[in-house]
Amino acid sequence: MTALFTLAALAATLPGLAYLTARDPKRRRAFKLPPRGRRFALPACLLVVAPGVALLVVGEGAAFVMWLGAATLLGWLIAARAPSPDASSKSR
Repeated sequence: MTALFTLAALAATLPGLAYLTARDPKRRRAFKLPPRGRRFALPACLLVVAPGVALLVVGEGAAFVMWLGAATLLGWLIAARAPSPDASSKSR
């Protein structure tokens, strides 16, 4: 059951991490991409953190620790990937 909770929490965290990575101004400058608005930065941050809070509320401490480590690793893997060349040609 713990692994199922962990995977569900990671699935909920992934869209927020992807959004924050795609909209990060420093990352966009490093790859020489045009700036984009950060309209939904706060909801994306909440989407990243909320599954961990939910795991703690449900009482799944082990799942929380696994989620915390896996979410960190997932964030690094997403950030390590260079943006596609098509990203610069899309509209803001």
